[in-house]
Amino acid sequence: MSTFLDVMGPRIQLLTELSENRDYSIMKAEVPPGVIVPVHSHGDRETFVVLSGELEAFTEDSWKAVKAGDTIDIPGNVKHAWRNSSNEIVTLLVVSTVRMGEFFNEIGRPVDTVPPGPPAPDVLQHFVEVAIAYGYWLGTPDDNASIGISLG
Repeated sequence: MSTFLDVMGPRIQLLTELSENRDYSIMKAEVPPGVIVPVHSHGDRETFVVLSGELEAFTEDSWKAVKAGDTIDIPGNVKHAWRNSSNEIVTLLVVSTVRMGEFFNEIGRPVDTVPPGPPAPDVLQHFVEVAIAYGYWLGTPDDNASIGISLG
């Protein structure tokens, strides 16, 4: 198994070997308290199973609480966001495409190398550049504000 990678707040551990398996990617994710994943979309389907804790998921047009035992399926190209308003780390199992696993490998940094606090401007720039190269849509500050997320 790989080490956990920080992917702009959430931490991802790839559980499938992407070079050997080209059909899907299984990952374990940890979402620390206070972490927000801004609104975005991509062509890759994602299925999340909450293993522990509770967080809020935005899909389509509303927020809903998801807790241990819940499954949420995000078809490709659906705008979605996450936020952990609790005081506990939320753990999820994530099933997606190999391409999504490769994206996380490209933007992720080993957790033990990431300094505390918000990401540095060069880290943010790298993330945006890679996301655009993959064809992912990233919501603007106004898009995020419209669903209750403040970026800044």
